[in-house]
Amino acid sequence: MPECLNCKEPLPAEARYCPACGQSMRILRRPWLQVFREVLDELFDFDGRMLVSLRLLLTRPGLLARDYNDGRRVAHTSPVRMYLLISLLFFFVLPAIVPPNPEGLPQHQFSIDLYSRGMFLLLPIFALLMKLFYRRFFYLEHLVHTAYLFSAMFIALGVLMAIEGPSDRYLAVLVAQFVVLAYTLWYLVTSLRVCYGEGRGKSILKALGVLLLFLPVLGASIELASRWEGSESDPVMRLIKD
Repeated sequence: MPECLNCKEPLPAEARYCPACGQSMRILRRPWLQVFREVLDELFDFDGRMLVSLRLLLTRPGLLARDYNDGRRVAHTSPVRMYLLISLLFFFVLPAIVPPNPEGLPQHQFSIDLYSRGMFLLLPIFALLMKLFYRRFFYLEHLVHTAYLFSAMFIALGVLMAIEGPSDRYLAVLVAQFVVLAYTLWYLVTSLRVCYGEGRGKSILKALGVLLLFLPVLGASIELASRWEGSESDPVMRLIKD
């Protein structure tokens, strides 16, 4: 019978933690390939929870964050795993499937590398702004809500980029941009109302307040990142600044 390496307590074969001292039974001295495989399994294990969580993430804004903060976590994918998975897909997979935009097309020339890294750095700032409007909640709860929120926004932005890339029709691009913008605004207001339990009117006002504070920060960060990357201009940045 196996035993705990820390306190020598006999353990059942399937034990993951020692019932006596609480130490994890995970063996650290393993080949790096095995560790790498376990990390991939944790991130990309599309079990039933992941599929259900993706559906709820896109159709029930704020529900995953509310359940996670209330302690109902077993049935859903955690915010860290959800955000890492979607951001990795956005960062590595999307550039391979979205072709370059045709020259002369009057549409946003999105930089996948720029926005994926920028949104990762802005996540704690957005959560801090949420703390200003919802003071009775802990900052960690705002981080949970923001991680799910940004995950949904990555998906919406990815869909928009996939439509814009191969499309040479200006009207189709405008319609896609309008739909994504309307979805984003609806998603933010609904997620605030569901996650924090306030009425629709207060949620709309607080969503506008958060956006008024966040958009200048977003514009400034994009401008700094664009200069760092040597980009001459970015239509999204000009839209935010205007």
